[in-house]
Amino acid sequence: MGKIIAVLLIAAFAAGCKKKEPEHIPQPKVESAEAAAPAAEPAAPAPQQNPLTAPGNYLKTTVGQVQKAKAAAAVYEDAAKSRADALDSSKLGGE
Repeated sequence: MGKIIAVLLIAAFAAGCKKKEPEHIPQPKVESAEAAAPAAEPAAPAPQQNPLTAPGNYLKTTVGQVQKAKAAAAVYEDAAKSRADALDSSKLGGE
């Protein structure tokens, strides 16, 4: 009886020491450089990443946006005024 248990333990130990094969993990397919190139390019050229040119880059990117900001502020103010008028009971046209 003891021999059978010993043989079973040795067999289990040998099976446990078996070298495991690495799992096969599928790799994503690599697209060709020509197909990926148009999607990788940004719409506007990126400013230089030099810290000494940061203030100039900031001015270049924000000076052109002033008119857009003023237009957005005007739209916001008009919307706020119309909401305030809608809540005013004297301007509802009722009695």
